[in-house]
Amino acid sequence: NGADIMAPGVVDADSSVKKNDLVWVRDEKYKKALAVGIALMDAEEMINAKKGKAVLSIHYIGDKIWRM
Repeated sequence: NGADIMAPGVVDADSSVKKNDLVWVRDEKYKKALAVGIALMDAEEMINAKKGKAVLSIHYIGDKIWRM
């Protein structure tokens, strides 16, 4: 639904991800892309954080761009 990605939901992140990087979010089981966003923290922090937003969602499946 376009919600931002919360850190407690992040189970893995590429170790090269840095704050403000453009990142993609994928489904854990099927590995399908679900969203594109801006990293709000580095990869290690995303994986270890117990609270807070990890990724600001800017494009997701079903949004206006997807439906074009």
